[in-house]
Amino acid sequence: MKYILKGNLRGFYCGDCSDPLNNVIVKIYGHPQAETATLLATSSEKETFHQRSEEELQQLSNLLLASAETDEKGNFQVELSEKQYRGGAFDIDFECGTVPVRLPIPPKPKGPFQFHITTLQPKWRGGFAGDFFAEYQYEIPYRWFCKIYALFDIWVVCGTVTNCETKQPLEGLKVTAFDCDWIQDDNLGFDYTDAGGHFKIVYDGDKMRQTLLSPWLNHEYPAGPDYYFKVETSSGDVLLAENRNLGKRKDRANAGNCFCVHLCVNSGPVDVPWFTRVGNFNITSDIDASGKTIAARSGAGGVGFGFYHAIKLKGYAPEKFPSTTNVLFYRFQYSFDGVSWNNITQAQLSGDELIVGERQIIWNGITAFQDIVINHSLPASTPDSIPVDAAPLPIPKHVLHLDAQGWVRVDQQVLGSGFSGPLLWVDTRALVPGGDANGTETPGANIVNPKNGRLVHIQFQTTDDPTNPTHYRTQAIQAKIYINNWEEVNLLRLEELHSGVAACTPITTQAHVKYSADHELMASWSVGIHSSATGSIGGLPAGIGPRGGISPLPQGLDLTTAALTPPFNAINWPSCSYSLTLNTIRSLTDGENNDPGKTNPVIFCR
Repeated sequence: MKYILKGNLRGFYCGDCSDPLNNVIVKIYGHPQAETATLLATSSEKETFHQRSEEELQQLSNLLLASAETDEKGNFQVELSEKQYRGGAFDIDFECGTVPVRLPIPPKPKGPFQFHITTLQPKWRGGFAGDFFAEYQYEIPYRWFCKIYALFDIWVVCGTVTNCETKQPLEGLKVTAFDCDWIQDDNLGFDYTDAGGHFKIVYDGDKMRQTLLSPWLNHEYPAGPDYYFKVETSSGDVLLAENRNLGKRKDRANAGNCFCVHLCVNSGPVDVPWFTRVGNFNITSDIDASGKTIAARSGAGGVGFGFYHAIKLKGYAPEKFPSTTNVLFYRFQYSFDGVSWNNITQAQLSGDELIVGERQIIWNGITAFQDIVINHSLPASTPDSIPVDAAPLPIPKHVLHLDAQGWVRVDQQVLGSGFSGPLLWVDTRALVPGGDANGTETPGANIVNPKNGRLVHIQFQTTDDPTNPTHYRTQAIQAKIYINNWEEVNLLRLEELHSGVAACTPITTQAHVKYSADHELMASWSVGIHSSATGSIGGLPAGIGPRGGISPLPQGLDLTTAALTPPFNAINWPSCSYSLTLNTIRSLTDGENNDPGKTNPVIFCR
């Protein structure tokens, strides 16, 4: 029987701006005095929350019952056995060695620092013949959450942008924060507003301490930044440019490390084109500087995942070019250095059909919906044409093609005033080829020719005239993704079969396995043996990690001497057929689905 505590930790910067605590270590401590613990359990967290001192940590060193790490949403689960715990109150802490949320460029580790939340008496439910369960959620108030950020010299600006007249939130605007200084103003960073008009700018304290001699000499006086802001559309049209003197206003000057602001602009909702995602991954917050994902999103990716196969480039392409009433065209480009760019054309597309929008038509005398697709295997439709009602025939698709330079024309009959979601389906193998990595490699030998991927930059362009480069608009923010389309090395050999023994000859007294597993982004590998007579054999080698850790992995395994469960002998391994496998999984995603893995089997008789 176990006691299972499920919980969630979240912290507030100011107002309603918050983040879950990622990858902090939740620690559960027993309490040496039961009566005191019961009394403390009635206290509010606002009275008990504090940073642990070195003296306290020494006193706790022998009282730790269990610990668990929070996930990307701040969730955790701690399990306590009956031998450790009998249902009473305990102390709950968390420890962090860096800022407790994921940042595109994390600060240098410090500490670690440990914080006591409270003494908790869970309300357990369940029991009888099963386990006990309880829940706990805590939201760290801004006063403490911002102090934690200050320990790492991290500063946060949270805010919203709305229409000044209608008060409606505005999406897709670029907000830049500046620090007004005596000699040189500092650009502290930018973010884009979401559907609720929210933005959040996070930066290292050194950014506001820059001088003409930076990075050799950084200085800021007074201690905090003096904020003023600029709001722009994606095409660079300035909607708000605050006077720098606003930074000297009382409510803006010498701000703390958590600052909230509300901005309004006189423009209505800005219908601007955007490239926002690769599959499920936000190009501004879900992918790090190396082009790998920082966490899982809707079941895809994870920490340190690269990209492979066909990826969907997602965003929004309105019917009209923002600064004119002309039809909008869009395209994507790729680069290996961020300087020289190549158009993504038909040759780099996935062979699958991509639905980019829908239209409302009349079919069979009633309202119906027609798919708008990019599909070069079908003839292109006449732009903006509406099909004649030809029921009972199926509704035809409205087919778009890329032109020779990769431009896609937005259909003017689309529902919703534009294409929203997948805009192009690109086969990354046409950008960064891969293939079979086994080649001339040998099971059990060192990897001769390890295969690597490549970092690729992707940018988004729009225009109202594909023939006139002066009308091209390039989105300032780009995607950087790491692509590796090489298969993993997965080689397995049972030496006794390889030496010429017939496949049906039983393996009796000797059994030697040779295997090699290698990939630049290897997630896990394992050797397995299974039969209906024994089930799965335990004690076989397995591991996780990329190349440079346990991999490349050339290995040999003597089943007769290995510490297996059950041991290899005629009694424990009766006469039967056995499946020997080498299983590998790569840390690769197409943005919506991960690598399913590979199993290399060898069948032998015992």
